[in-house]
Amino acid sequence: MSDIVVLFGPARHATAPAGPPPLYPARVARQLALAHALQARIASGEFEDQAQIARALGLSRARVSQLFDLLLLSPDIQEEILFLKFPPGAQPLNEAALRPVAHLLVWRDQRRAWAALRRG
Repeated sequence: MSDIVVLFGPARHATAPAGPPPLYPARVARQLALAHALQARIASGEFEDQAQIARALGLSRARVSQLFDLLLLSPDIQEEILFLKFPPGAQPLNEAALRPVAHLLVWRDQRRAWAALRRG
């Protein structure tokens, strides 16, 4: 006896209910991670200094310096930044907004400025 397959109407595909959009690491988190990686390459002796990194990566020395400025942020702020996630296209915080925070010499002042920046 042969198997008989009977189809009733057009095929229907089950769709998952639309949920929240996926979250991705913030661009500034990736930039901070890059700054840490580049600093590690200097510490390991692979690069002599930031100028050599700039030449190797085809970046300006000023841009590399801006990335390295993120390393001046207090460790707790850096940790928060590294765990920031946003949906695609949404980046309410950027590296340029963090520059004034990073240039504050006292971490307590950085934390206040960071809190104000997060409140928007």
